[in-house]
Amino acid sequence: MRSIGRRIRSSFGIGSSRMAIRSQLAWYWRWTLNVLMMAVVATVVWWLVQNSYRITGSDIEEVRQRITRLTEEDKTLHHDLETTKASLVERDRQLQIEKAAQTELARTVAQLQDENASLKEDLGFLRNIMSSGATPEGIALSNLKLERDVKPNEFRYRMLLTQGGQRKQDFKGRVQIVARLDKDGVASTATFPDSPNADTAGVVEFRFYQKVEGRFIIPDGSTLKSAEVRVLALPGGQVKLSRTINPT
Repeated sequence: MRSIGRRIRSSFGIGSSRMAIRSQLAWYWRWTLNVLMMAVVATVVWWLVQNSYRITGSDIEEVRQRITRLTEEDKTLHHDLETTKASLVERDRQLQIEKAAQTELARTVAQLQDENASLKEDLGFLRNIMSSGATPEGIALSNLKLERDVKPNEFRYRMLLTQGGQRKQDFKGRVQIVARLDKDGVASTATFPDSPNADTAGVVEFRFYQKVEGRFIIPDGSTLKSAEVRVLALPGGQVKLSRTINPT
């Protein structure tokens, strides 16, 4: 009866929790074990890194040599690239110089062709004079041309002056251009050179013949209708001859 009562009390009464008794290491031993375990893990990792080539089947020295070789090849390619760039820049500069030289040569050839044509005209005129056996008395003008020049509002003229007759002395004079202009329906004139005492502009002096060339610029917005070419005697400024021409 007593054992039955104990069972009933243990089933319905306040029971105490079970307790277990375990042995525990000191803290310094736990830290020592942790340090030893970390050292072992570090050793294993280091060994794997150092001997990874054995695991993968490659040689670490060969890998290092390959890296060194690739580095050298990269430096060589970079140097070759810079050399090629410099060569291309130099070739481009030379090409620009050659283009400029060709343009200048073409301009010079065109100018020489114009001068050659002008000389042929002058030579033909002189041959006609010499073949005829006689030249007009006094000052004569031939091969007169008036053309537009490169610059805006700029014109170029050329002519051949000859002196016929006895030719006892050189002829000294001045070539003067009187331009007839039109601006907004208003007619006007301009003289080149604008002053009879303007240095030596347009002054000529010859015994038999002389080729004359010159340029003049008209005001902006004006249109050149025609030009009168005058040959003045010096001193005095007497008009020896005049000729009117239209620009081409």
